[in-house]
Amino acid sequence: MAQIRLSVLLGDVSPERYPDIVERCRRAGFVVENELTAIGVIVGWIDEACVPALSQIEGVTAVEPQREHRGYPPR
Repeated sequence: MAQIRLSVLLGDVSPERYPDIVERCRRAGFVVENELTAIGVIVGWIDEACVPALSQIEGVTAVEPQREHRGYPPR
């Protein structure tokens, strides 16, 4: 299957639990690219077939595909 880039949003997670949730995501096949601890978001890559496993991790509230953002071309 194809690798897709995702944002994993965490719910109301205490700072002590954050590393455990990140590790559980890794064990589910998520390759962590960036941890945005202050806003409770983890960004990375995963095989499409493994996405449902991320949604089942306690503390994960949403799993969203990354969208490409484009600005207006320079004038």
